Amino acid sequence: MKREYGRFGGMVFLYHQPTQEKIDESFSGLSALFGVTIYGTDMNKLASLSNKVERIMAEEPVVSNIINNTKVKASEIVVQIKYPQLARYGVSSADVLNTLRAAELGMVATRIVRQRENISVLVKIALDKPHDIDSIRKLPVPSGNGNIIPLDRVADYRIIQTPASITRLNGQREVTLVSEVEGSIPALVSRLKERFRSIRLPEGYSIDFTGQYKSLMRTAMDMVFVVLGAIALIYLIMVMQFRSLLQPLVILITIPLSMVGAFTALFISRHGLDVSVGMGIVTLVGISVNNAIVLLDYSNRRVADGETVREALLSAASVRLRPILMTALTTIFALIPTAVGTTVGSNIFQPFAVTVIGGLVSGTISTLIVVPVLATFLSKTEILKFQ
Repeated sequence: MKREYGRFGGMVFLYHQPTQEKIDESFSGLSALFGVTIYGTDMNKLASLSNKVERIMAEEPVVSNIINNTKVKASEIVVQIKYPQLARYGVSSADVLNTLRAAELGMVATRIVRQRENISVLVKIALDKPHDIDSIRKLPVPSGNGNIIPLDRVADYRIIQTPASITRLNGQREVTLVSEVEGSIPALVSRLKERFRSIRLPEGYSIDFTGQYKSLMRTAMDMVFVVLGAIALIYLIMVMQFRSLLQPLVILITIPLSMVGAFTALFISRHGLDVSVGMGIVTLVGISVNNAIVLLDYSNRRVADGETVREALLSAASVRLRPILMTALTTIFALIPTAVGTTVGSNIFQPFAVTVIGGLVSGTISTLIVVPVLATFLSKTEILKFQ
């Protein structure tokens, strides 16, 4: 559609996904995944700046379907009173205003009182074409001598193009360009910030990034503290379970290894960082250590029965292999439909599913290989004790 309709010059085509836009708006307050907002006072300058911003955004291969609302114009009829003519015909500016109001909105001629309600009776000038300039020229205006004259004797007219809407944020006029982005939004923002420096902004004007990117930046530090808090709680619980300070650290090594798989999966699937990915990481922190806990707990029991650490770890890896694989595979297969979903709104949950799947794959492998090897090495150096 874009290729075919792009041949029509002077026309603006807006491609909308109403359901998806509502979902995006619920996350960030903007009906799009990504937006660039320009703040200022003069709408003409804002429109000029928005065109420059749009050209820069259009040069980015990951950006598509840019919507610049300043290109959508509304026609407006401006009536300019000729004051010398008012004096000539004995017409006041209020008479002209009342005529225009009667043609557009109607005027209250009287009110009918019926029991406990008042009914207003509106009188409106009948026009064949209400917004046609020829019809407006002929509107009747009462003159001072009691005659009726056409409106064009006391006023001039012109049609101008104005913005279809004027929006304000925090009391300041703004224009927002929204678009779709395929790939990493933070990486795109970094490139756009560098390129926007070439735009000379008048005093009092600024450019900001909005959409899920802004909400992601606001919650990024919160997510960091949540992840660190979750790791600390998991460590304390394992210290009480294993009665050791070092065994839980061996188990926690699966978390960064799981993150490697998670970010690799996100890179392969071309998903950027967003709130959904953050939720997936927090979830992964909790479930990535489960298999390692089971493995070392079983090894401790075998060592208590008289086996060496190496024998206990080999026995644990072989005995717990099937349960570990089944646990990981059932979770992975359950998330695959979400990860590959193509329905409307599925892209909200896809990054979450991809993050957990990638983390489980690498976390399971590290549990079966890295954890036993590391535990064996540390036990030989007598740093790590099994009990």
